[in-house]
Amino acid sequence: MKKIIIFLLAAVFLFVLISCVPEEVVNGTAPQQATEAETTSEPTAPELVLVDGRKTDFKVVRAEGAKGFAFDTATAFNKRLRDQISPDFIITDDWVSPKKPSPEKDHEILLFETNRAESLAAMADLNFHGYIIRVTDCKIVIVGTSPAACSEALYHFVDTLIPEHTKEGKISFPIGLEVKQEFKASDLDIAKALRQGKPLCADFNVLFNYPKKDGFTAAQGSATDGVHAYVVMMDSSGEREVGRIVKIDMRTWEAVQKSETMVLDHANDMTYDPATKQLIVTNMYDNLISIIDAETLTLVEQKKLPYGTYGAGYIDGSEKYAFLGYGSVGGLVITDKDFNVVRSTPLDSVTDYVGQGMDADAKYAYVPLSPKSGIDHNIIQIYDITSGDFLGNAIVKTTMESESMFHVGNDIYMHFNNQGSKIAKLEFYIRFE
Repeated sequence: MKKIIIFLLAAVFLFVLISCVPEEVVNGTAPQQATEAETTSEPTAPELVLVDGRKTDFKVVRAEGAKGFAFDTATAFNKRLRDQISPDFIITDDWVSPKKPSPEKDHEILLFETNRAESLAAMADLNFHGYIIRVTDCKIVIVGTSPAACSEALYHFVDTLIPEHTKEGKISFPIGLEVKQEFKASDLDIAKALRQGKPLCADFNVLFNYPKKDGFTAAQGSATDGVHAYVVMMDSSGEREVGRIVKIDMRTWEAVQKSETMVLDHANDMTYDPATKQLIVTNMYDNLISIIDAETLTLVEQKKLPYGTYGAGYIDGSEKYAFLGYGSVGGLVITDKDFNVVRSTPLDSVTDYVGQGMDADAKYAYVPLSPKSGIDHNIIQIYDITSGDFLGNAIVKTTMESESMFHVGNDIYMHFNNQGSKIAKLEFYIRFE
């Protein structure tokens, strides 16, 4: 009897124990406990601290002898870092005194093409149009293929990367962080930038020089057929001005042909009509335009229009011209292929610059203006070619006298009168500030 009672008590105890255990354990389906290895997080990646509590030991480094865009942009970048992040930032060039230790382990932000190994390595990897931002154990490297790309890189660094990597007063970046971004000058939306009030500028690189000689001392209008550029050189010594048109091979930037002397008056501007393969010259005399055969550089005819013109452009793909008009029809004047006025809109008024020629493409009309005394730059007024609306100005940092503009695809050129004819390729960019 005693054994029976003990057995029954054991059975009851076992039943109670089983009823208290989850079903998953009974059935063998309970989740396994995480092992220590599985719950351990990955080790934190080492970081490069740029600023901690508004303190930094970083220097902004530009190339020795940097000028123009590189110098101005590096200076503006350093100023923004000092104003917004830490007053400890200083700027210097990449020259290294042989009496001082190597800067190999110095904390530096390397801008564009410096002599540091990190800059050279990034430039070697920049086999596309755009920019690279790279973080090493002690350097932040920023390089780009053009002013537009470099400026875009700096804006990305300041406006995106710094906010993303700021926490509790500390700005730090994972070592090995890299941003590679394609960006061409043609990717820049000029109209959007100007409407947003961004500071549009144009860098330039002189490709062609043609000296004044034989009495032809002033450069005036210019144009292109896509393969050759054409410029007018003027002789103003007579009662009426005469000119020669010089044809330039744009593959070699060498003059390959010049016209006989023609009465072209001031010849303030010129454009090329791909339909007729002719050059249209604005004489700025008695409402005349001169039509020139582009192959032979001979005068075909002169036409008297019911309005005066001093700038000319052919609107891509439209069989229409854009002129800068005066007299009975002023402003930005759009005409059909026979020079009949389709519409005209007023130009933005300026007082400190001298009106010159123009260019037009499928989107914009470009009107270069050269500075009067005391101003250190040219401007380009930019208009919407469809509506005629004034969008804004681009700054070209030179005192050379701009005369006219032309383009091939997305490549834009400016013609200067400076001890003869100079042709420079332009590249628009947003100035960093």
